[in-house]
Amino acid sequence: MTGTNGVTRGRDPDDPETRTESIPPGFVIWLWKQARRVVVFVVGMTVLLIGIAMVVLPGPAVIVIPLGLAILATEFVWAKDWLSYARRHLENLSQRAAKVRQRTNSRRGEID
Repeated sequence: MTGTNGVTRGRDPDDPETRTESIPPGFVIWLWKQARRVVVFVVGMTVLLIGIAMVVLPGPAVIVIPLGLAILATEFVWAKDWLSYARRHLENLSQRAAKVRQRTNSRRGEID
């Protein structure tokens, strides 16, 4: 295309008719998913590490560690596996504690 002075013009990036898409839509979706994974990883690991620190520091580590794993489990299979492992062991531990509590209560009843 030539202008009024006879000089050939290049493509105008602001003109929708001559502008070409330089980034494929599939790349934008992939980039969005990777950015989301990075954010989930950073937030989840931060919460998890705070929970691990609460094992020796004052704080509810029993609540914070599973919360960090739950955040990580939204994007990572390994975290979902760890979370299900922790759930199974916590359920087993609570059942064992309930049995011990029952035995203790029944023994106290016999003595009184």
